[in-house]
Amino acid sequence: MKRSRIAIVLGAMVLIAVASFLMGCGFKRKLVAIEITPNGVTITGTGLIVHFKAVGLYIHPPDTRDITNSVVWDSAAPQIISIDPSTGIAVSGAGCGTNITISATAYSNPETKSGAVVIGQVPITVSQPPPGCP
Repeated sequence: MKRSRIAIVLGAMVLIAVASFLMGCGFKRKLVAIEITPNGVTITGTGLIVHFKAVGLYIHPPDTRDITNSVVWDSAAPQIISIDPSTGIAVSGAGCGTNITISATAYSNPETKSGAVVIGQVPITVSQPPPGCP
């Protein structure tokens, strides 16, 4: 009876050790995608503020987390909508435009700032009240 208990305990310890090794696998967390919210925003007016949020999607292990302040933000039309490159806070200007791309960029290995470049993008529209842009 005593031997079977020892065998069970030893077997459980081996299973735990193997599971711990396999779960770690030696892989570092890897960023595979960036989702930005809000998506498809329409801004009407000058000086309006939009707070964009970036959520990183990771593998090894699968995980999601807020990376808003860890990405580099950019606007495809900074004269129409400017965005702080560190915070994701955007301010509309006096112009108009449709499908203006707001992007968030980071490396796939954010800890060492190495690996592939991962980019998330959303389109926005900026218009002005009448008699604004045509």
